[in-house]
Amino acid sequence: MARSLPETSFASLRFADDGWHLSAIAERERPGHVAAIFSIGNGFVGVRGPGDAPGDPRVYLNGVYERVPIAYHEAAHGFARESDMRLAVADATRPAILIDGSPRRAADKVALDLSRGLRTETIAVDGATITIEQFASVTRQGLVLTRVRHTAGHQVTALPCVAPPPGAGEPAPPPADAVYDPRIAPALKRSPWIEQKVHDEAGLALRVDRLDRSGFLVAAAMKLIDRRSIGDDVQIDFVSSYHALRDADPESGAIEAIRCASADGYDAILAEHERWFAGFWADCDVAVPADPKASLAIRFALAELVMAAGRDGKTSIGAKGQTGEGYEGHVFWDADLYVLPVFAFTRPEIARAMLAWRISGLDAARDNARAMGQTAGALYPWRTIGGHECSSFFPAGSAQYHINADIAFALETYVAASGDRTILAAGGAALLVETARIWLQIGFHDPARDGAFVINRVTGPDEYSAIVNNNLYTNMMAARHLRFAAREGEAAGLIDASEAARMIRAAEKMWLPYDEQRQVHAQDDAFFALQPWPYAQTPASAYPLLMHFHPLTIYRHRVSKQADAVLALALMPEAFGADAGRRMLDIYEATTVHDSTLSASAFATAAARVGDGARAAHYWRVAALTDLSDLFGNADHGLHMAALAGSWSALAMGFAGMRIDGDALTFDPIEIPGLASYAFTVAFRGARIEVSVSGRHARATVRGDTAVAVRCRGEDIVTPADAA
Repeated sequence: MARSLPETSFASLRFADDGWHLSAIAERERPGHVAAIFSIGNGFVGVRGPGDAPGDPRVYLNGVYERVPIAYHEAAHGFARESDMRLAVADATRPAILIDGSPRRAADKVALDLSRGLRTETIAVDGATITIEQFASVTRQGLVLTRVRHTAGHQVTALPCVAPPPGAGEPAPPPADAVYDPRIAPALKRSPWIEQKVHDEAGLALRVDRLDRSGFLVAAAMKLIDRRSIGDDVQIDFVSSYHALRDADPESGAIEAIRCASADGYDAILAEHERWFAGFWADCDVAVPADPKASLAIRFALAELVMAAGRDGKTSIGAKGQTGEGYEGHVFWDADLYVLPVFAFTRPEIARAMLAWRISGLDAARDNARAMGQTAGALYPWRTIGGHECSSFFPAGSAQYHINADIAFALETYVAASGDRTILAAGGAALLVETARIWLQIGFHDPARDGAFVINRVTGPDEYSAIVNNNLYTNMMAARHLRFAAREGEAAGLIDASEAARMIRAAEKMWLPYDEQRQVHAQDDAFFALQPWPYAQTPASAYPLLMHFHPLTIYRHRVSKQADAVLALALMPEAFGADAGRRMLDIYEATTVHDSTLSASAFATAAARVGDGARAAHYWRVAALTDLSDLFGNADHGLHMAALAGSWSALAMGFAGMRIDGDALTFDPIEIPGLASYAFTVAFRGARIEVSVSGRHARATVRGDTAVAVRCRGEDIVTPADAA
């Protein structure tokens, strides 16, 4: 039996003040964990919280990266030659504060107000208090505003300051017994930042730095915009501005943003920011009345997601957002499959922007397909920032062709939830067709299987089963993708009837491996023929397996890193049925070691969709508390965006059974053990729907001028807004 995830509870959430506020006393917590948990951002700028050692990386810009050569001793045709690497930028978010002539010390307490997207640090000095209030403006992309307050009686000096980007330096050789962790960016021998300009005068500090290979220039500036006394307190306001361009000077843009912010003032920009967050929570709040800590956990997830996701169509959301160094800032398939559906039902404009970013990368995906040997179509990279493949280990990376279907699934979800079909004319239909063409090239109709369409030598979501034949998840998602592409591609005039027919035939004849002995669909053709992993002989210290065993050792065994066939069950339960779904959960739970934080929410959703509330609740709590309780011990690398998104999806799409049936939004709830009721708000085709669930019953109130159908198990459940 595979190792199980730890049992946890919302009661263990130690950062909770109430359903909207988190706080930490510095000396009681691990610094790196606090720095990640208390991150703030606006989709472009991300600022980690206090706790990191002085000089540690702490400010990141979405979409700004360096190109780093990948060194192979034995390369092969088509291998990625360079990788994108997001690097910390100059820190213009920390005023230089002197207290009685000495540099300020670390904060005693940090607090995060989720309702306002506002962070506060508190420093106590000999009976006096200094507070540092800060937010990354969600209405003005490049701005971070900071207010320093201190009581009279101490000499406090606060001045603008811009610290240079942290230098990598010469890395020390690791100890001989060190464990390599591929989730952490490799150390660079020198900092790739090249100083272009440093400007420091009374009230304003600015610097411009350049990344040599990618050509990005970043201007970081801070200005003191107000200082006044209020009673016994002194209040000092700063505005920080970040502006990034490629091969062009960003200084004027940064200065202009500061000029406008200075004219408007801290209070006016804060009011804009607060109004935006008020609207955001009106559109997507989640409340669990019986457990405020559960409410807090899901609100934390939504807040951190919206503070990390790009909304300009030029960026998406990295695996860690802008909250840490993990995974080098790369965007993976979980951005499309886990995160984007959350925004499709909460902030559709962000989901559309994420899709626009994918569409903008279509030419790079075509290039990637040619490098991988496909003569037509487009293949999106497994990990990237700039659009090209950055994975240097193809068996677990580039072989995950399912990413094409994941993006198609995201597009299908967005169109169905929003009703916005203009995205198809804006490049979405072309993306669908080009990515679907890959399946017709790498798969074929196998005469030995009565013409079934088979897809050999790919890797599914489970990276512990690499280069397999007929991964169930991949084949099911490919079939769905092909049907969608055939329908929309022919309607848009992008493919003819003959090509559409080939796509439909491949979808209808798709081979789905099945194990007769166990009466379940097999993860792939050979999965159940492999020797089981020796779980009983594997100590807890040997997990994650990828950090302790050679890949070939893992590939020879029947063991799953994460939900794979179970992910197919979570997304398409209607294809299996409740009884078969329960058998799948039992069998794959016994082979899954959950070495990925993507796993728990998929198991939670799948379990809820087959009516297993107790099992679903266990996995849901793990997903929701992955970062808040640091269940995997690496939250200091940055928050796990897909786990955060999955905690919401497990509640709305799992427990509440939300799905789209034709033109109706439908629910089929199951009871959450120990939680009598909960409520959440979603967007659906221009309407805002407030949903309340109690046990197996749901009610909905529709806000707005758009009439939509909302049903629970086939029955209309809409309460008129004027009667609510």
